Amino acid sequence: MSFPRKKLDMGLLILEERSCEAIEACAKKFHPDWDFNRFEAIQCNAADAEPEDGNRYDASYIFHIAGPALDTLDKEIPFLFPLERGKHYLWELFTELPKSGGSRSSRQFWNRLSRAMSGIELPITTDELVEEFEKASLALLDRAVDLGDRFYLTDLDYGGWNGGFVTKDFLIEGLRMLAAKLDATGDRKKEKASDEPGKTDTITEGGNKDEGVSGQED
Repeated sequence: MSFPRKKLDMGLLILEERSCEAIEACAKKFHPDWDFNRFEAIQCNAADAEPEDGNRYDASYIFHIAGPALDTLDKEIPFLFPLERGKHYLWELFTELPKSGGSRSSRQFWNRLSRAMSGIELPITTDELVEEFEKASLALLDRAVDLGDRFYLTDLDYGGWNGGFVTKDFLIEGLRMLAAKLDATGDRKKEKASDEPGKTDTITEGGNKDEGVSGQED
């Protein structure tokens, strides 16, 4: 049984790219200068809403105006909780934040990583996870200033202590956490040698071929 996106906590919803695209498109119909980056920063407590913002960056208001679009998306890609039968996606592993190396901007960058990989279906192999994580990280850090132990991103700096910084320890710990969750939830693919030399069969960890991520037959 799927769950309506407009009933979710905004902090969970903004981990998924298509939901964010629907939200931004709806918000800009009413407010052409609406800034998703600012909206997300407010939701992540990295920025404060200003009086002139009115209610346009309020999560309840956004859910109201984006409700029909989110309903349509629910029909196309149902939101599923872990272990529910159906298609699951990589963004579902991003619901927790790494505990080490955090900063004022960590949550926002973590959300960006999640959205960049949100369309990847589970299960995947650990090697595939590492490859996709590195690719997404490098793309997001393309214009960042490398300060040795951390990166600085201007568009994530809303002031305050360590605003705009993403530490390398945070990224390392994040990848480790995702790999551990991938393994623990049974969403990891495992390569198994087939009877024919030089070929492999991909099976789901904890299940047989052609089973879903929770071990149920599709």
